[in-house]
Amino acid sequence: MPTRLLLALIAALLILRLPSLVQPMGADQGLYAYVGERILHGELAYRDAWDQKPPGIHYVYAALRAVSTRDAIVPAADLVCAAIVAALLWVLGARLGGPAAGAVSAVLFLLLSDPSFARYGGVRIRAQCETFIGVAVTAAVVLGAGRKTAWKLAAAGVLLGAAFVLKYNAGLYALVVMAALATSGGLVLADLAWIAAGAAIVPAALLVVFWRGGALGDLYQATIAYNVLYSGQTYASRWDMAAYLLRFPVEHARLDALWLVGGLGCAVLAIAGFWRRALWMPVAWAATACVSIAINGSRNLPQYFVQAAPALALAGGVAGVVALRRLPAILRWAVVLIVAVGVWRVGDDPFPKLARNVLHDTQYIARRIDRREYLARYGGARAGEKYSALDGVDLGAFLASHTRADETVYVFGYTPAAYVYANRRSASRFFWSRPVIVDFNRRDPRYGVNGLAADLRRLPPAYVVLQERDWSPDVEDSAPFFLSQPALSAWLHAGYHSVPAVNGFITFERNGR
Repeated sequence: MPTRLLLALIAALLILRLPSLVQPMGADQGLYAYVGERILHGELAYRDAWDQKPPGIHYVYAALRAVSTRDAIVPAADLVCAAIVAALLWVLGARLGGPAAGAVSAVLFLLLSDPSFARYGGVRIRAQCETFIGVAVTAAVVLGAGRKTAWKLAAAGVLLGAAFVLKYNAGLYALVVMAALATSGGLVLADLAWIAAGAAIVPAALLVVFWRGGALGDLYQATIAYNVLYSGQTYASRWDMAAYLLRFPVEHARLDALWLVGGLGCAVLAIAGFWRRALWMPVAWAATACVSIAINGSRNLPQYFVQAAPALALAGGVAGVVALRRLPAILRWAVVLIVAVGVWRVGDDPFPKLARNVLHDTQYIARRIDRREYLARYGGARAGEKYSALDGVDLGAFLASHTRADETVYVFGYTPAAYVYANRRSASRFFWSRPVIVDFNRRDPRYGVNGLAADLRRLPPAYVVLQERDWSPDVEDSAPFFLSQPALSAWLHAGYHSVPAVNGFITFERNGR
């Protein structure tokens, strides 16, 4: 296929993503946006706004919120990341298998990793930690797989350090850069030294920030202790984790076309690498991504798998070109047809789902549906989801219209976007409920129910909002949990009274307002 045609196809695939710019941010993105807002107000993650993710994503969202406070900044960031990764894959694929391999890798990535294949148009997986990890790691691999210089190795290290502070398990991708070096021009001790020097810069800078803010303990509890607990809850033993690691790539290949194509590509390159070692690098990258995914736990959350997309697209693109150009024309087209049928049929009607999601966004842009009807499609109790874009907007509007800018509010649940839409500060650093419900770090009086109660007594919010349905059956839902805790319930009923607000939430107003 001519390179110009592939370039036109890449442009078309990027244009296909443009309607997503009107989508709301998901629940996780609301968490990141709130912490990012607090950072812009001079506060510190974990000490002032407690979330389990490592600090990198919060600073990314602080930067995004500094650019724009509109929801569009989330899908826009995702789109920019996709374009960057596609360009980098073109470069990397061309080095491994020629210009056609680079172009095909970019096309596979943009086509088969489009978030609009996912439920609710992909709002849950756009601009997640793994999205930015994908950019950083792909750029680091490009630097490692090219002609070696000290500055390139140090820059690759900086990118790996940035990926690490987005999620600590992303530190594994240093092995991929080493594999790229080893299979292209050789790996020596000096190379490791330059990479390590670069990789230390971003984590060291953030450690200084949290040390100066007196928050190293909170950083450890949130990003290490809590995540070890959270991930460990999904595995009965180490053997269970190993079994999941072996099982989920096959299971995912039955559901996701990119995993199917990438898995086939890895199988081809694993054999072809015996004749040319550099072809093993995409296989090593995909395997490392699988280990990183397994470390997150076996909950199969869709964002976990985003980080593997560049590796799988590269494996599929390079393997396709390398293998097909050795086949007679009739066999070449037969293989392409078989793979195309597999891509079309894998999963639950992925391409019709993509078309429906893009059409829904386009209809809203064309004003054929109004804002409320558009947002109602994204989650909500009606669909058995803990996330509802419309509820977040409605609750944010209610809090903004009923409070002053200098007042605090408190939403106990999983609707952190309400704070962002209202432009109000949470009365507690535990601005979402799950860490409190699971009674994390119970021995420390600053955590759990006691820590939350102390925060609320110290800084009484104008309104307390309890989400009725969010976590069950994983853990107890937020509203019944809050009302069943004597320390919280007694404080609430002594100083607040119930008022009507948004369906699905129990809202209390402070007495005497």
